[in-house]
Amino acid sequence: MLGCNRDDPYRPTALGATPAAADGGTAGASAGGGGATVGVPTGNPLFPVTGINSGMLTITGVEPATGPFSGGTEAVVRGSGFDDAVTVRIGGVTVEPSQLSQNRISIVVPAGKVGPVDIEITSGDDTVVLQDGFIYNALAVSPRKGAASGGNLVDLAVSDATLPDDVIVEFDGSPCTDLRILSLQSARCKAPAHMPGVVDVVARSPSNSAAPLIAKQSYEFAETLDATSGGLSGGPIDGTINVTVVSEGAVGNVIPSALVLLGNDPRTSRRGVTDKRGSVTFSDVGLKGPVTVHATAKCFQRASIVDFDAKDVTVFLSPILDPACAADGSLSPGVRQLTATVTGELIFPGHKEFDVNTWDIVPAPKENEIRVAYIFTSEASRDARRVPPAGTDAQMSRLVEGTALPGKRGYPYRIAARAGGLAVYALAGLERTESHEFTPYVMGIAHNVVTAPGELTANVDMTMTITLDRELNVAVTDYPAATSDGPDHFSIAAYLDLGGEGLVMRDVNNVSLDTIERHTASDLFRFLGQPALVGGLSGASYYVVAGYYSREPSSGPYTRQRRTGVRPSAQPLTFQGFLGIPTLVAPVLGARLPDDRMLRFELNGPSPDLIVVDVFTSDSTLIWTEVLPGDARAVPLPDLSLIEGQTDLPTGFLRWVVTAIKMDDFRYNEFQYPYLASRYWTHDSANIFFARR
Repeated sequence: MLGCNRDDPYRPTALGATPAAADGGTAGASAGGGGATVGVPTGNPLFPVTGINSGMLTITGVEPATGPFSGGTEAVVRGSGFDDAVTVRIGGVTVEPSQLSQNRISIVVPAGKVGPVDIEITSGDDTVVLQDGFIYNALAVSPRKGAASGGNLVDLAVSDATLPDDVIVEFDGSPCTDLRILSLQSARCKAPAHMPGVVDVVARSPSNSAAPLIAKQSYEFAETLDATSGGLSGGPIDGTINVTVVSEGAVGNVIPSALVLLGNDPRTSRRGVTDKRGSVTFSDVGLKGPVTVHATAKCFQRASIVDFDAKDVTVFLSPILDPACAADGSLSPGVRQLTATVTGELIFPGHKEFDVNTWDIVPAPKENEIRVAYIFTSEASRDARRVPPAGTDAQMSRLVEGTALPGKRGYPYRIAARAGGLAVYALAGLERTESHEFTPYVMGIAHNVVTAPGELTANVDMTMTITLDRELNVAVTDYPAATSDGPDHFSIAAYLDLGGEGLVMRDVNNVSLDTIERHTASDLFRFLGQPALVGGLSGASYYVVAGYYSREPSSGPYTRQRRTGVRPSAQPLTFQGFLGIPTLVAPVLGARLPDDRMLRFELNGPSPDLIVVDVFTSDSTLIWTEVLPGDARAVPLPDLSLIEGQTDLPTGFLRWVVTAIKMDDFRYNEFQYPYLASRYWTHDSANIFFARR
């Protein structure tokens, strides 16, 4: 069903604020009527309605006033009377200001429930409220910015709704292209071309009369600099190429004085240094694609994009974690991340409707077995940094029958969690007392849980009624033959995908319940103990990864595939057509770099769309990342020391890793850096080689 819970998704946000007294009543709106007043700056004019230049605590508005349910919107709250002691709450969730002055507070909006929420600001004993000050959109758009020339990859996720097969996604009325439904609650497409500006994104169904899903003012079409996604845009090169160098992970943080080399010859005149905006332009009547760009800057890794034809280029450089760089201020310190806390009760079914029931839905334990329940949260992605649910209180994230204390209707739990919009779920089953081997039999889940850093989200109760009696079968065929250095075993993982809430990754006692490993693929990989995708899981699907690995993935080759939006069926899910594994051509293992400074490899089997080569020093420091088209088989490493003020690669052994990647609807000349995240890949393979300089 396409739609949202709000009666009028177009209803504008109120811009006025209602002051509220500390006791919960409404305070006077004037300086003398009970509002927070801390005096008037001498010599400045007063504006009694807004409170500007007075000490009155007011809120006059927030910009932007809408954002996705998943949170992350950077917003500015405007008003007066703000001081260092103010507390900001969005929908009841406390938010830490990133910047603050007397008349404005910069914040990052947390995840929230779809619909309007109040903004509250408290200073001392006074509180003001901007009623319905922020609206959470039912449609989340990521990233929120792309090139005006179009072609940027955009992920879409919905909350409390599903996406039909005939869904149309429009940016200010223009449909996006290459639309793919990834699951019942997520899709991906490429933004159309549009004049620079911020627009609404709408998902609607021609065959469904339900209200469309609207993400108001959620996507910005920008000029040639794409500091959010980077990469290539603007169409073929015709005499001019614009290159901007940006610090990865710091949106909008351009790098001045970076060296940009056009082509592989350091002696060429086609090189330049970026200006204060991080940009350099090359113009020549005969300048045509394909070309190669190399970029380097002090305290950053080197980066290259090889053999492309696009006139606008944004190159991302990653900071080098060197203490010398941190000491001279070239690198910014990291931000400490606080975890959230979730509490509630596990409610087991039984004849006591309003009291605590026993664990009878789990089979009776045999000798050396106990009934146990584990509580987890969904993960943002397979590769995301995870928050251990045990936190500082392991006993409250693992409940044991007989020792777990009863609560009002069930058994209380307490877990640590990541901040954001997520799901909380619990597994109950039998555990062997000696080996700690756990077998789940029943599951409970709570959706649309919103958490904030350092905050408690309470009363998240789960009813343990989802029986784990289904299975998902996977077959693997047509994979590369094993060689002397691998691969030598198969590893298949199948995770429940909850769309915008993330993945269910059931890891218990350091064992993944969602992974099967074997040395042969002759039989089906059977994932038992799965839930039926009905009821509270009707919008879920599976995210499946099938790989053929070496026993030591960090030193050996592999090839693998991914599938999203998988729904169980009578027929097994079949993986075939794996990418071939890169093999070494030159230099031979451990030999010196060739005179032409080219690393060469071969790749058999299906052709990839993209190749990424990472170069590491002998101490495993990543120093150079190169992006190449799928048909490339040589990697340029120009000697930049031939340019004044630059240095060559360090002497000694170098480790270079070749990763071949295949994606849906990929065009190399529209490459963006999000493509380097594995969630976009359908196939990948890799191998590791060594050379000396």
